[in-house]
Amino acid sequence: MENVQKPKVGAGIKTMSIIQLVFSFVGLWNIKSYFVNNDKTNAALRTLNLPEVTNLTITIGLVFTIVLAVSVILILKKKELGIYIYFITVVANIVYSIVNVGFKPFVLLSLIVPVIMAVLMGIFIWKKKEIFSTETKNIEV
Repeated sequence: MENVQKPKVGAGIKTMSIIQLVFSFVGLWNIKSYFVNNDKTNAALRTLNLPEVTNLTITIGLVFTIVLAVSVILILKKKELGIYIYFITVVANIVYSIVNVGFKPFVLLSLIVPVIMAVLMGIFIWKKKEIFSTETKNIEV
């Protein structure tokens, strides 16, 4: 009997996934608190001369957060679909942020962390691409 070990997801992917899931949890918590205190939040944003947050914007953010969390879980389960969903959602979230608020310097600053996380996740996935590739799965079977 042959002892075949399944390849494992690397520490980099696990670390980035944990960070992403923590950010998703914090984002969900902030969305919940927004719905409870939306009048106070919009008043504070007006005093800072920032645009008010609408329920549609919060709902779209909620969808992005949930889809990112699901895609990270799929990546941890070694599903190739999770990779596609993750990067499509990150790009869509960045584009939506720029379109929604406009191309302003503070928007660019708020996009630094998601872009760095996506690039790092891409590098770590690239290093472990044999886990996710369907070509190697067909050959092994």
